[in-house]
Amino acid sequence: MDFFEAQELRHKRTKWLVLLYVLSILFIILGIFGTLALILRLSLLAPESVPAENNMQYLLLFAVVAAVNVLIIGAGTLYKTSELQSGGQKIASLMGGTRIPSDTKDLGERRLLNVVEEMALASGVSVPPVYIMNDEPSINAFAAGFSPTDAVIGVNKGTIEQLNRDELQGVIAHEFSHILNGDMRLNIRLIGVLFGIQVLAMIGYFIIRAIGFGSHRSRRNSKNGGQYILIIFVVALAFLIFGSIGRLFANLIKASISRQREYLADASAIQFTRYPEGIGGALKMIGSSATGSKMKSPEKESLSHMFFANGLASHFGGFLSTHPPLVTRIQKIDPSFHGNFQEYRQLRDKQAAVRAKKTRPDSENKLDQIRSPLGQIFPKEIANKFPIDPLLLVSTIGNPGERNVRRSQDLVKHIPEVIKLASRNSYSARCVGFAILLSGDTELRERQFRLILKREGDRSLETTKNLATPTSSLHMALRLPVLEMIQSSLTTLSVNQYQNFRQTIEELVQLDNQTSLFEFIVRHHLLMHLDRRFSVKPPPKIKFHKTPQLKPEIELMLSAFASASASGSILQGTKKPTQESIEESYGLAMQVAGLGDAQTNHARLQAWEVSQLEHAMIALHQSSPAVKKKFLQAAAVLITFDHEITVAEAEFFRAVAESLDCPVPVFAVGEIKPDQGP
Repeated sequence: MDFFEAQELRHKRTKWLVLLYVLSILFIILGIFGTLALILRLSLLAPESVPAENNMQYLLLFAVVAAVNVLIIGAGTLYKTSELQSGGQKIASLMGGTRIPSDTKDLGERRLLNVVEEMALASGVSVPPVYIMNDEPSINAFAAGFSPTDAVIGVNKGTIEQLNRDELQGVIAHEFSHILNGDMRLNIRLIGVLFGIQVLAMIGYFIIRAIGFGSHRSRRNSKNGGQYILIIFVVALAFLIFGSIGRLFANLIKASISRQREYLADASAIQFTRYPEGIGGALKMIGSSATGSKMKSPEKESLSHMFFANGLASHFGGFLSTHPPLVTRIQKIDPSFHGNFQEYRQLRDKQAAVRAKKTRPDSENKLDQIRSPLGQIFPKEIANKFPIDPLLLVSTIGNPGERNVRRSQDLVKHIPEVIKLASRNSYSARCVGFAILLSGDTELRERQFRLILKREGDRSLETTKNLATPTSSLHMALRLPVLEMIQSSLTTLSVNQYQNFRQTIEELVQLDNQTSLFEFIVRHHLLMHLDRRFSVKPPPKIKFHKTPQLKPEIELMLSAFASASASGSILQGTKKPTQESIEESYGLAMQVAGLGDAQTNHARLQAWEVSQLEHAMIALHQSSPAVKKKFLQAAAVLITFDHEITVAEAEFFRAVAESLDCPVPVFAVGEIKPDQGP
């Protein structure tokens, strides 16, 4: 299943969840209504005032019961959902998590951050903040947030202490699968739904408890008072019973959805690392550990479906467990495993030595060595023109593999140490952003320095100047990874600090009264992610489901790809294409997007300005996964039309795709040398 199919499946699951949710509420309403109707039938109220045969009376009763239940459940759901509106950071806080500083000196924490950084860069997303649960000695982890742009990773202390690097990488790869497949947003919705239904049972419980402690005097002194207390007791009992049954149904829904997603995440982790022993070993370590994967946090039950492994004690034979049985999960990965966890622990060191000697297959293929059946998707006249497969770019979205991990490790090695160190501190990470935007023109650079001095002070100016040379010599393929690295550190800024940083970036870009495409990419890529984190807004709702609804925006973006590639302003090719080939590539791209004329291979490019791209990308971000896929397929066709992909074209494609929450993994285009500039 590709990334876009996974997103569509998530939307279908959400609709299915809503249907089951409504059925659960209807069951609760009918149960409580039936209880009250029975009370009326038994004439526990004044029989002369409530005729049993009056159907209108029962309709009114049903309407009142339905309204009260919907109000209570809706209010509870809204309350919990609003409480989690800040996304992953709030959930990490509820779990007692403490954010690991980007510049931590603790060896275990440093290893964890390095693994997360590698996975993020390989996936094509910004590096998420990482939290550690110091009070949790077991082996477990979670990913939380509304989208990749506001995701966080949470890891138990025991995970760091008990797992080796390969096992830890398997766990993190599993969590990145949840990030890329959109599972996190559904998880947060499940928390709100369950809490809303749980409120009914809580109300019933507290009323019964209050009656038990404080109403015996009323029952003894007043016959009518005792009668009404009995009625209240029965109604509260109905709330407790049917609320609990409704919660049971909701937990069954949660368990059934969660189990399948865990199997898929395990499979994705293996695809990601090409090393089954990693995640398989982590699961075996859980089985052999005295602490297992059990969580201690009071929030463990409401968040149980978010964990890497089962965080609760099993009841009813694991019938309500949000995770498949541990042995079953392991056997899906290692069919030879027969449940002997201690044997794995004893042989672990020997296996590690053997694995270290193995030569893993080289999957770092060149783009022109990989083929896929273009003819099944594109018309034959389009498919025959591409020895470099444009579908390769689209198929990698949300589906990173081992070669992407190795590529990210290689990229990190080529980033100068001074930039890596600066990226791990929020203060100096700001200056990395400033330095990347410094102009090559001496006069303009001096004006930029004066602006930084005025807005940020002497220390920031000095740090930016120290970073100017290493950032200017960065290979183009390293620029986006550096931006993705500094974003994690920048999230520790205060709101005021971020707003000041944001304004400085805007003024640096606008200082010469014109914005280059590179400046637009840097500004949009950097500020878009941070804006979402600091404004704590969930991803926008889908407004557009067909490409014709966005024809002007798609024409604009594809024209930007085509003309930028031709002019060499940002996408420098080895050979400048002719106007005819530009129009032909644009025409084919429009056909792929479903907007072109199949009778002609040429189309007129649209005039565009950098300022218009922002609005176009905002609109595209509000489109369905199917529309995004069509657009990105068209862009891929356009940039591969000349039979090659330059580093600049690949990174521009990545920047645009990620802004649409469609992360493209890093891949090899050309060769990076330590001293190779842009």
